[in-house]
Parts: sequence; structure tokens; C-alpha cells
Amino acid sequence: MLVIMGACTSSLETTPSNSISQKTNNLQPVTETSVNKTSSAQSSGDLIIFKGICDGSAAVKLAGETILVAYDEENTLFAFAMSGGLPTASIDLTTMLKLDTSDEMDIEAATVAGDRIWWIGSHSLDSKGDYAANRHMLFATNIPSPDLSDVKVVTKPVDITEIVLKSLTEKKILTAGARNRFAKNGGINIEGLAASADGGLHVGFRSPLSGLTGTSGNALVVSLLPTGGMFEVQKVSQLDLGDRGIRDIINNGSGFMIIAGPVSSGGEFSIYAWNGFTPPQQIKRLDELNAEGILDFGDHWLILSDDGKMKRMLNEANDRDWKCDRIRRKNRYGDTHPGVFFRAKLIQK
Repeated sequence: MLVIMGACTSSLETTPSNSISQKTNNLQPVTETSVNKTSSAQSSGDLIIFKGICDGSAAVKLAGETILVAYDEENTLFAFAMSGGLPTASIDLTTMLKLDTSDEMDIEAATVAGDRIWWIGSHSLDSKGDYAANRHMLFATNIPSPDLSDVKVVTKPVDITEIVLKSLTEKKILTAGARNRFAKNGGINIEGLAASADGGLHVGFRSPLSGLTGTSGNALVVSLLPTGGMFEVQKVSQLDLGDRGIRDIINNGSGFMIIAGPVSSGGEFSIYAWNGFTPPQQIKRLDELNAEGILDFGDHWLILSDDGKMKRMLNEANDRDWKCDRIRRKNRYGDTHPGVFFRAKLIQK
């Protein structure tokens, strides 16, 4: 289903780190206060606020100052003005992909390759510890217009786990134990995807890491090449990111930029540069966001944050809906609640 929203303002919509500007579409739900002061995002700088969803788990640039964002709690893509604010359009992929259920696809990464956008699910277990078919998908759409009126799925979804396991070497990391662990405990969790010049794709794993339990060691990048309408493993790289996994990876023309972050919650985030061959080099720490995605805007990077579990100092009748994902799902104001947003920040290179 395609939904077109009202246009956002063209000016950069930012808010100082110690406050969030209120916009409730004429609803009067709650008294708005600052984000929980334990958040390190209170420390400095101005943030761009994207409203109506709780994270930017995957994103690509479109024409017309627009970015296309996947929210990992839904099977929907959202178009936003780069300046932030509410989404300008959205499209549900459930019918297009002929999914048997409405269970979340947990889309965690995206990349533009030629005239396509490739999207990938986490390939992780669901919250009950069960295999979740909707999460085991790599697929492509066309590159749509900013109003999303022409979105099409152009490839059949494939399960990357089955392809990677054909590489005997990686069975030492993607063991049966890893395939049966929760992501936060070192189970399979894909969060990075980048196109390469040869038409291939680089798949970045948040976990497992190379250590015995999957929570320490080197991060895994699996390079895939298309062959006969399918993919095969070209090579596998293990990257020393300081016992951290890959939260996103993008091709910057001369190599790759990687966001490194913890396997579980908490911990430190950094940007690394990697040429695809030699060890990656840390170039910047990210101290203010729960970094989930990165987009290249020439002399700046736009860093997207996963704010779904960040507590808001917002409440309505003591309903305990203090975290964004729960507010959006349970609160009667849903995506119009002032506590439903995720942050992003432009960082100079």
C-alpha cells in the first residue's frame, strides 16, 4: 500500500541535543520534555530529527533531496526529506514480496547497484528464538521516484545463510550453535550491505564474530558474485574492529566505510576505512548516537541512529510506554506521538 504524506519543510530540521521539538499533527497527547538525560546524545551538537519511526536501520539516497529508509520493526519503506521531519511517503512491501505472514522482515541494510536497490534482512532468529523466514531475504527493488509511486520488487528473494554455508571455511564461524543463538548472544545478525564495482555485494555481519562464542574476535564480510541469477561466495574477509561487529558498510568509490559497533547493546561505535584488502583503519569515534547507518554526502557523512530502545522522558497516564518502538506500537497516538522519532547527525569528514 502506497501512502503519500504532506510535504516536509525544505530547511534543515534540527534540534539541540538537549531538547526535542514537538510536532503532533494537532493532537495534544503528552507534555513533552527532553530525551532521557542519561543519553550521551545530550552532550553536544545539533541533531536532525526524523519523525514517525524509531530507527533508520537501512537507508539510501534518492533524487530530489530525499532518502529512502527501512524501519526494521515493519515491512515498510519510508521516504524522508534530508532535512528531517515526518515521512513524505511510504510503501508496504508485504504484498509485493508475497510474504506468507506479516512478520517483520527486519531489514537492516541497503545499497544501490546500477538501477537497483538491494535490501537485506538480518537473517536472525525471532524474539522467541525461532527461525523466521521473512528475515532471511536478500532482494532488490528498482530505484523509485521520491513519492514511491513506482516501487517494484525486481528479484526473487534469496536466503544468504544457505549460500554462505556452501563455503566450508565459514562453517567454523557460522556454526550450528551460531545459527541457534539469539543475535545479542553471538548468533547470526547481518547489518551491512555494500555494492562492489564488479557487480557483487559485500555482506557485513554484526555477529557472530570469529571467536568461539561469537561475541568477540574479528567481524565477517562475505563477498558475493552474481552467477546465473544466483550468488556464490567470492571471498570471506575477517576484519579487526576491536571485538565489534559491522553495523553498516558503504562503498565510497575508493574503498569502503564501515560503522563498527557492539554485538549486543551498549559499547562504543567508530567509523573505519577499508580498501577491501588490507586491515581497516579507525578514523573517527562516534560518541553521540547508537549508530545504525551511514550515507555519504560528499564532504559529510550522515549517521543514522537506532533509537527504538532509547527511553523517552514522555508518558501518558503512567502507561509505561517510554521506549520508542513500544510507544509506536502500543500508544494510542502511534506514529504521531512526539516520542516517536530517530536521530541523525551530519559529521564532517
